[in-house]
Amino acid sequence: MNAAPEALAEQADANNRYMRITIECPHCGTRCVACDSRALSKTMREITYRCRNWKCGFVGVATLEFARVLVLSSIPAADVSLPLSRHIRRGQLALQLSDDNNLADEEAAHLASLHVPTNDWGASSSRHTSATPAAPPG
Repeated sequence: MNAAPEALAEQADANNRYMRITIECPHCGTRCVACDSRALSKTMREITYRCRNWKCGFVGVATLEFARVLVLSSIPAADVSLPLSRHIRRGQLALQLSDDNNLADEEAAHLASLHVPTNDWGASSSRHTSATPAAPPG
């Protein structure tokens, strides 16, 4: 026995692991489905919706836009600027701004540890056995 096409579509929607954003048809109230989309910017898309009621036939365009940040990105894009939500944890913001795990800081620390000055007058090093540095020639 063959299932109705609409029932198969519902089953396919249920098996999707991502939420499918739908909107109600403004004319007949049937669920519309996205049939096309295009990027307007990094934070906004234009989506074409089609009514699933073939008797209605409505097709319309909607926009989808990020409104605010709830959780900061760990790899933020320099050209994306979104307002912070009032509910964002200020502690999280402070931690990410201080960024103890910054790779550039780790690389700088590693490079600094590779360079150990050998003839800085007055600087003691763990390689020297004497507590008093040698006097400069002169």
